Amino acid sequence: MPMMKIDNNNNKELQLVVENADHVPIPYSIHDYSSFSGPYHPKNVCVNDPTEQSSRWSSNSHDQSQYITLKLDTPTVACEILFGKFHRSHVCNLKEFKIYGGLDPGDLKEILHKGLTDDNKSELFPIRYTFQDLIFPIQYIKITPLATFGANFNYSIWYIEVRGIKDKAIMKRVYEAYNSYKEMETIRLCLKHFRQRNMMEVYRALRQERPDIELEDSIVSTLHQKLVVEGDFKKAEEMIQDANKQGIFKAYVDEAKYIANWQQIQASDEDGNSPCARGGHQICLDPERQKIYVLGGWDGKQELADFWCYSIKGNRWRLISSDTSLQGGPSARSCHTICFDPTRKSIYVLGRYVDIRANSFDNASPPPENQYESELYQYFIDLDKWVLLSKNTQLDGGPSLLCDHQMCVDPIGRKLYVFGGRVIAADTPPYTYSGFYAYDLDECVWQTIRYDINNIPAASLVTQQQQQQQQAAASLSPRLLTVNEVPIGRRRSSNGTYVIPSPHASQTIKSRAGHSMLLDIKSGHIYIFGGQRGKETLTDLYCYSIEDDKMTELTHDFSKEYGPDAGYTQRAAINTEGQEIYISSGFLKNTQGQSGGNNKKQQQQQSVVTTNCFWVYHIKHNRWEKVFESNSSQHGDEPEARYTHQMVYNRKSNALFIFGGNPGDTIKPYRRLDDFWELKLAKPDSIQVVRRCLFLLRIQHLKELLKQHIDKEEALQYLRCHVTPTVDYENKEEVQEFKRVCTDLCVTLDDDAMLMADEDEVCFRDRTAVFQALLVFFPDHMKEPKGTLVDAVKIG
Repeated sequence: MPMMKIDNNNNKELQLVVENADHVPIPYSIHDYSSFSGPYHPKNVCVNDPTEQSSRWSSNSHDQSQYITLKLDTPTVACEILFGKFHRSHVCNLKEFKIYGGLDPGDLKEILHKGLTDDNKSELFPIRYTFQDLIFPIQYIKITPLATFGANFNYSIWYIEVRGIKDKAIMKRVYEAYNSYKEMETIRLCLKHFRQRNMMEVYRALRQERPDIELEDSIVSTLHQKLVVEGDFKKAEEMIQDANKQGIFKAYVDEAKYIANWQQIQASDEDGNSPCARGGHQICLDPERQKIYVLGGWDGKQELADFWCYSIKGNRWRLISSDTSLQGGPSARSCHTICFDPTRKSIYVLGRYVDIRANSFDNASPPPENQYESELYQYFIDLDKWVLLSKNTQLDGGPSLLCDHQMCVDPIGRKLYVFGGRVIAADTPPYTYSGFYAYDLDECVWQTIRYDINNIPAASLVTQQQQQQQQAAASLSPRLLTVNEVPIGRRRSSNGTYVIPSPHASQTIKSRAGHSMLLDIKSGHIYIFGGQRGKETLTDLYCYSIEDDKMTELTHDFSKEYGPDAGYTQRAAINTEGQEIYISSGFLKNTQGQSGGNNKKQQQQQSVVTTNCFWVYHIKHNRWEKVFESNSSQHGDEPEARYTHQMVYNRKSNALFIFGGNPGDTIKPYRRLDDFWELKLAKPDSIQVVRRCLFLLRIQHLKELLKQHIDKEEALQYLRCHVTPTVDYENKEEVQEFKRVCTDLCVTLDDDAMLMADEDEVCFRDRTAVFQALLVFFPDHMKEPKGTLVDAVKIG
């Protein structure tokens, strides 16, 4: 049943009127501000002069206590807020901010949480003006900056325009609905106050006087009657069980935050050995056999060619090979990629890092001919055998030699997808990035899905007629092409000639390195996000539909959508069942909160930090959630901050495994990590909610039993059979409460003298506290109003 009997139809009609009405600029003045520096007074935001450097408000500090408060000339419905900007991008622009609004400057509610784009274009944001279908007017708007685009720069706002409703007839209807709502809320607060204070006669009288106003849902009212008034704990437990069956706790479970539970894995092989410290390595998981494979990496001084297997079930490492090149496999390498094919029970390996600068300096010993060849290997697990699928994927129509790229297998479509990475070649510019490729695992044919925006071959730009002419000419007088003459994205035909890409392959994407790419097998979508392109760190999120061959940008800047800061070498994994992406950030740029430096170089160094930061992206809701963050050294119960590590997700145990990495040790730059961690993300489900409710009810019931001088054996029996099974022994507060009640039980058994004074009042108060604790798990629309009546009393 509804919480309040208000005219929802009238409110919804009024919302449509407000939406369709003209939203005009609302005059305002500066009511208050935290600070300003030099000539950058808050009044400057009233004037839109984008070419004037001083036409802005600028704080004199970078902390998050800065604000500016506007006062509208009259209370109104504010629908939109426009931010003007300088005529070019500026480091002081607000990367993130919050806006609060209300009729009283001392009682403002959050109405917007967003961020600007760092350019010269004005941005218009819709602001919240409804609450539970009710339109509320405001007169005060408080803007609180949270971050700038430049680390350690003061906040600046150039121009503000508030748009809303001026129509007097519409505002009259808004005021009438708002005043009616305030009267109802006041009466509900009174009802709540009288009931909590056990003033039941006054409570009942007010209910009879205003039967049109409901304090709460009838289920909650009945729970209060049975628990607090009657002390019927058995019935209260039954009501909790029924509420769970009705899905009442689902909203709480869905909104609950994850808790990170770290556990370091101590494992070795039969000889006591385990993989050495490294970064830039690769790992993959065989989900059916519950085995994790580790290949190669960089130990700080040299590249590695060892190949390890970890058994999750047996908690045991096994060295498959100390040098895979001796078994016909890949040579020592780092910054490569590997991925597992569940159909053929095999592992694919592509790419490696080559230091071109070292080769250019060493003129005495030129690099071998195959230095820049891109090999594609396949390892068959059951056969313990390596197969070289391609000596040079570029000549076979695929990507050039790459490093810091990403790769995934589609076991349903039988495709291997490769995206991004830096192209490594002797004659290639340093910031050249690869496109998006698909490799047919059955036909062994490469296809170009997207080109990089700066690496479109001329062959893809010719007309269809020109292509036909070129192909006809090629068939008459074929000749061998050098590697540099072969356009990226072409493939070799059956007769040995090269096929020019079709026109649709000329679609482009902004490529990058050090990014993440994940395949959702259920939906057939590939998610691409983050990474680095030149000196730019990217914060975009793309979704590629395999079936539709369509690339969609979901988020242009996820750092403004309350997601991770800009960074690279983050590691990610996907939970297809839960529709969640897990991100372990490593190297973050532009991190806020660092101390300011004395010069630009110091500030630039301080804006980059290695952080142990873990995020969850909820795909269905397009929402980011920060689970854990620490940039300190290892504390024993959590891993040390790192980057160039690796992470995999195990769906059977719902756990993530993280191995190795670079701690970013400036004192010991060659130090790498060899620790192995398991991470489980915990959040309550409805069963745990019920357990918690039963624990609260039974603890209170036992306390009352002890005061009733019941038989000692009966009390002990209730403790053992009913209270003990509900205790969460990982919850310190519950354990302490359980120990206290056990102590009380022992004292009661030895001493029959009980405190008798005001037992009824104490009992009512304690039951009310339990009732309030249970309400935490009920949705807001079913509960009594937030706040208290005494808080409405103000002095002066």
